[in-house]
Amino acid sequence: MSTGKKFKSIIISSPSGAGKTTLCKLLIKKMKNISLSISYTSRNQRLNEINGKDYYFVNKNKFIDLKKKNYFIETAINFGNHYGSPYKNLNTKNKNILYDIDWKGARKIRKKMNKNEIIDFFILPPSVKELKKRLVKRGRDNSEDINLRLSYAINEISHYNEYSYILINQNVMKTVNDIIHIIKYRNILEENKKLTDKKIKSLINI
Repeated sequence: MSTGKKFKSIIISSPSGAGKTTLCKLLIKKMKNISLSISYTSRNQRLNEINGKDYYFVNKNKFIDLKKKNYFIETAINFGNHYGSPYKNLNTKNKNILYDIDWKGARKIRKKMNKNEIIDFFILPPSVKELKKRLVKRGRDNSEDINLRLSYAINEISHYNEYSYILINQNVMKTVNDIIHIIKYRNILEENKKLTDKKIKSLINI
């Protein structure tokens, strides 16, 4: 479907621990014309998370009820928890919409929107060893869960070729600046195409 809007849906995906959430937070700080699509989730709220800012936390039954009512543009189940992006976030005016979602959610959004309305990025870790180091460092999971996430990460990485842009997150500030430059570059290309198309039509009709 076409939303008929000027602004883009920007998708950031990565394996767990590769840094997509950190990158999204930095993008929000560095770009004025971008708004985070806050997802709903059935997982438990962590101590440092704020309901309505990090996620909308609901129980599983509530999530399933919303899904039945076609409330979400995309949903996914990760590690037994439900996640979904609500349609209402598409109504953000004069802002690019930023999605912090996995490859399954990205695939569903691509099916519902025109290709030229989306700029999608897949973020890779420097190595599996570094990914494991980051998962251990953040201290959220036990060793069994970390090994499960690493196994899942390998499957996630296999979907990298579904994305327009693939970046290796060696340095978080460089990566976020690369994302910003690509977004600006895409906007310049599209604006230039509009101007040249208009000019070509006027020249042909002389």
